[in-house]
Amino acid sequence: MPSMPAVKGDTTILDLHETKATIPAFGLPLPRFLPRRYKPRNVGEWTGHLAFASDLILATRPQLIVELGTHWGEAYFTFCQTVEEHGLSCLCYAVDHWLGDEHAGRYGEEVFDEVQRYNERYYGQFSNLIRASFDDAVSQFSDGSIGLLHIDGLHTYEAVSRDFRTWLPKVKPGGIVLLHDICVRKMDFGVWRLWEEIKAEFPSTFEFHHSWGLGVVRKEGEAASLPFMDYLFNGSPAVCEEVRRYYVVYASHLEHLLGQLPRVAAPVTVVQTSPEIRVQVFPFGATGYSEETSLIHKMTAGAWNTLTFEMPEGNGPGPIRVDPGHQPCLVEVGDILIHSHLSGDLLWSDHASSGTRSFVAAGSAQVLPGGNGSFVTNSDGDPQLILATPPDMQGPLKLTISLRICLTPNPAPEIIGNELGRMKAELEHGKIERDTIANELGRMKAELDRGKIERDTIASELGRMKAELDRGKIERDTIVNELGRTRELLRGAEDRLRRMQDSLSWRVTGPVRRFMTALRSGPRKTR
Repeated sequence: MPSMPAVKGDTTILDLHETKATIPAFGLPLPRFLPRRYKPRNVGEWTGHLAFASDLILATRPQLIVELGTHWGEAYFTFCQTVEEHGLSCLCYAVDHWLGDEHAGRYGEEVFDEVQRYNERYYGQFSNLIRASFDDAVSQFSDGSIGLLHIDGLHTYEAVSRDFRTWLPKVKPGGIVLLHDICVRKMDFGVWRLWEEIKAEFPSTFEFHHSWGLGVVRKEGEAASLPFMDYLFNGSPAVCEEVRRYYVVYASHLEHLLGQLPRVAAPVTVVQTSPEIRVQVFPFGATGYSEETSLIHKMTAGAWNTLTFEMPEGNGPGPIRVDPGHQPCLVEVGDILIHSHLSGDLLWSDHASSGTRSFVAAGSAQVLPGGNGSFVTNSDGDPQLILATPPDMQGPLKLTISLRICLTPNPAPEIIGNELGRMKAELEHGKIERDTIANELGRMKAELDRGKIERDTIASELGRMKAELDRGKIERDTIVNELGRTRELLRGAEDRLRRMQDSLSWRVTGPVRRFMTALRSGPRKTR
C-alpha cells in the first residue's frame, strides 16, 4: 500500500486533485502481490479483494484470523499466504462443514479433501480447518480474541445476522470484521440489509462495490492509530473513492496476469512513452532451448512490468531460461512464480525478499556484487537468467515474472544509487560489527589478564600457607622432642630417688631426719 495523506480528525488534508498528484501508485505501476490460489476450480467471487485483504493483514498484524465459510479457500488461503510470506505471528482458522448450501450449491467430499491437502502442503504449521457449523465452532474461541473475522456463509438476512451477532463478542476491541456480498440483491441474499444496519450502528465502516461487494467494519474499542486504517475510516468521500479505484485497478491487473475476471469499473488507460524491451522465455523442451518454442513479450523500459508466459507444452527436464532484453541494460528482478495452468496451484517461486535468489546469470549477464542477487547487468546482446526450477513439474505451466529494465548508457540512477547506498550501509554495518568484535576481544583479553593475576595471587597465597604449615610442622616436632627429653629426665630422677630410699644409709638415718623435721617445724601450739 502506498503512503497515504495525513488525516486530522474527520477532515482529510488533501483533496482528490492533490491525492492523484501525490500518490502515483494509484495509477500504474501496481503492487506486486501475486496470490498462489487464484480462482480455484474457476470459482472467483472473492478475487477482486485479494490484494486488499493482504494489505489489511500487513497493516493490522492480527494474532488470530477466523473465516466463516471457506468453500475452495480463495480468500482464506490469501490470508494464510500473507501470514507465511511476511513471517507474521498469527494463527488461522477456517470454519465450514464443507457440504455446501442453497447459495454455493451442494457438493461432496472432494472439496474438503482438496482444501485439506492444499492446507497441509503449504500452511499446516499455523492454519487449522474446523469442520463444523458456525454455531458449534463459536465456543472454541475466547471472547475478545479474534483480530480479523471474515463472514461468508449462507447469505440470507437471518443467517448472516445470526453469524454476525453471535461471533462479534469473539472479536477483540478494535478488531476487523469483513462481510462479503454486501452488494448482491438477487434471490434471498440479505447481506445488504445487515450492512445498512451495521453502517448505522458502527462509526468505523468502509465498503467496496466490486466483486459482489465487501464490507469492512471495525469493532468499537481501543485500537492502534494506523495510517492505513485512518485512510479507510476517516478519509473524505473523494479519498475513499480513490482507495476503491486503487483496488479495482489491481484486480484488473491480476486478472490480466492470471485469469479472466468479470468486468470491473474504472478502467485505466496507459500511455506508453518509454521504449519497449523484448523479454524472451525458453522452455527446455525435449531437445533443449529453441527459438521455435520460445515465448516473447514486450515491456516498458524503466518501469516495473509483470509478464505472464503460458507454456501449454510444459517445460521438459531442464531449467527454464529467461532472456531479459537484447541490448545493454540494468535489470532488477522481482518475484518469479510458476503455476499449474490447469489447477492454478503454485509449483515454484523465487521471491525478491528472499535471502538468495534461485537463478544464475549466464550469457552476457552478470549479477551485481552484494545484496541477494536481484540486480543484473548486461553489456551485450545475449543476457540470460537460468531458473533453478525442479525437473518434476509436469503439464501446462504459467510463468509470471516481475522485471524493471533500464537501458544503458542511461540506467535509472535511483536504482544504482539505492544499490550503492545499500552496499555502503552494509560496509558501515560490517565496520561497526568489526569494531564491536574488537572491543569484545579486548574485554575478553582484559578478563583473561585479570584471571591470570588472580591465579598468580592464589598461587602465592597457597605457597605462603604451605610455608607456614612447614614451619608449624618443624615447631611441633621440636616440642615433641623436648617433651620426650623432659620425660627421660623425670624418669632418671625417679630411679635415683627410689634407689636412694632403698639403701641402708637411708633407713639408718631415718630417725635423725624425722627429728630434724620436727625441730624445723617449731613448737606445737596448744589451746
